[in-house]
Amino acid sequence: MAITKVTVNLPAEQVAFLERIASEENLTFTDILKRSISSERFFVDQEKANRKVLVEEPLTQRMYEVRRSK
Repeated sequence: MAITKVTVNLPAEQVAFLERIASEENLTFTDILKRSISSERFFVDQEKANRKVLVEEPLTQRMYEVRRSK
């Protein structure tokens, strides 16, 4: 896979969140950003295939649909 360097402008709170996750998981900022993009790709692919993504509340076992913000 070819690598392309990009520059992005993000709100400070998003940068802080990504930096915190990177630190907690001992990964680079770039690794976390790539993972975030992969997660978005997953949601886009599921939406295009007319699938729902569900999460389960562990205590009540209630299911919630996860939707992308637009």
